[in-house]
Amino acid sequence: MVNGEEVPLLSADLVVVRRPETDRLDWECIAFTLLMDPFPQEPCFLEMVDVVESRTLSGHALVVRSDHNRHVFRGGGELSGLTAEDGLESET
Repeated sequence: MVNGEEVPLLSADLVVVRRPETDRLDWECIAFTLLMDPFPQEPCFLEMVDVVESRTLSGHALVVRSDHNRHVFRGGGELSGLTAEDGLESET
């Protein structure tokens, strides 16, 4: 969902990275949809459902690129729904 609206999704990839120099996670979602109007390049709120693990991930993002069926969202803060089991905790 983008800003609370369903998106005709074909597939999507979520990339999450923890860099050693910061505690903040960097994340990006690349989505492929059926043909639709592009999203404007502005902040939005994403809600993504992981159907395999039955959980929702959500967070604020910026639309980096969007055409009629390819869309790139860059995380703009926390990504809710991640847990320590996801392997993203810092090693000490």
